[in-house]
Amino acid sequence: MNKFQKTILILFLILFAVSYLFYLNQKQETILPTKNNMKVIELKQSKDTFFLSARIWGIAGNHMEIVLSQSSNNLHDKELDYIFYTSEVFYKVENDSNIILYAPECDISEPLNKIPNVTIKGLKKADEISNYNRNYKKYGLSRISVY
Repeated sequence: MNKFQKTILILFLILFAVSYLFYLNQKQETILPTKNNMKVIELKQSKDTFFLSARIWGIAGNHMEIVLSQSSNNLHDKELDYIFYTSEVFYKVENDSNIILYAPECDISEPLNKIPNVTIKGLKKADEISNYNRNYKKYGLSRISVY
């Protein structure tokens, strides 16, 4: 094999490798796109508006978070926003003045500056979490999920 043929072969292999990597990158984004769910909660008594957003992302869909924020911005602030690293959160609005959220206690990240009309109830045991999953409507709760 002469020098010209080796050069052509190397260029072909490089082109093939780059094309294959591009194909894999495009395929991953179409198979597992980022999914966002958002609910707007308005407290009539205090005239506050909250955004409860749930999203899942990643190559295997293994990154998930649910965020309660007073901002509709997609960038979350750990000092101001409640972040839940779980697939679902249950909530209810009480007397148009208070939001109560139920989530597994180990998945809750509360902000440094807590919001006065937001209450977090940590679910501690697997039985308790399972009970809320099955019976949240019976308790008068709504649900937001990353799915």
